[in-house]
Amino acid sequence: IEAAFLTDDRSKTFFHGHSYTANPIACAAACASLALLEVPSIWEAVERISASHREAVNSFAGHERVTMARSCGTIFAADIRSGSRGYLDPVGKELYRKFLERGLLIRPLGNVIYLMPPYCVSAESLNRAYSAIREVVEEL
Repeated sequence: IEAAFLTDDRSKTFFHGHSYTANPIACAAACASLALLEVPSIWEAVERISASHREAVNSFAGHERVTMARSCGTIFAADIRSGSRGYLDPVGKELYRKFLERGLLIRPLGNVIYLMPPYCVSAESLNRAYSAIREVVEEL
């Protein structure tokens, strides 16, 4: 199985390999995250983040460089209009670099920007991320 991914050809990349490798630290974090879901107050944070994402989706509606913005619970995603689409779109590297320059670790997959914040994220941090997305997209 591993040999199928041992190549410099990015089209054969296992993009989500880090999600399924049973890394002990990642497994411990997953167990801690599951335990948090049993804390009643966490659902207030989930709703706060979800509502913030819904507002952000509306704010990106009609933006000339965003072909689609959407949210599902605490996940926000925006597709950026660029030369191509998908995980291999080179605009992803440029977006990533521009986010790092702003002190944000946002890792696009090709032309798609994702936000999946931790439940402890502040409203200020979320707004900073949305603002950075808007700035970066307008710079393209």
